[in-house]
Amino acid sequence: MAVGVAAFALVTLMALLPTGLNTFNATMNNSVANQIAQRIIADLQVADFSTITNTNRFFNGEGNEMTNAGDSNQPQCTYWVQVAMGTNETGQMASTFMGNTSSNLYTVIISVAHNPSHRPASVVFSGSNPGVITFSTLIGN
Repeated sequence: MAVGVAAFALVTLMALLPTGLNTFNATMNNSVANQIAQRIIADLQVADFSTITNTNRFFNGEGNEMTNAGDSNQPQCTYWVQVAMGTNETGQMASTFMGNTSSNLYTVIISVAHNPSHRPASVVFSGSNPGVITFSTLIGN
């Protein structure tokens, strides 16, 4: 009888294992994406305001930036990041808040894509990819 109860409990726990592992994996991906976004926001806050532009950055599975610039990082990276500067209604890099436009305030949109299968950027940043997390912030001069 005790062996039957133990077997039943073990089978139940084994059935829950895949769900727990998937949840853990998703949580780790979100945590790394948040760390990457925080690092980029910190970089933008200390950067010279006139040099801030749209850019792509590449990170490995631990969230460390791959430093050699260029598209040669694409095959090895796990996280692709697009940093885009928002524009106002007139197309200027400025922010409008409550009807007031300021060229000393940029809206920055950071898209972090988890891409372990190394798909091309056109697929990774398409609107249908659930692995993209988008952050936005304001950077002031």
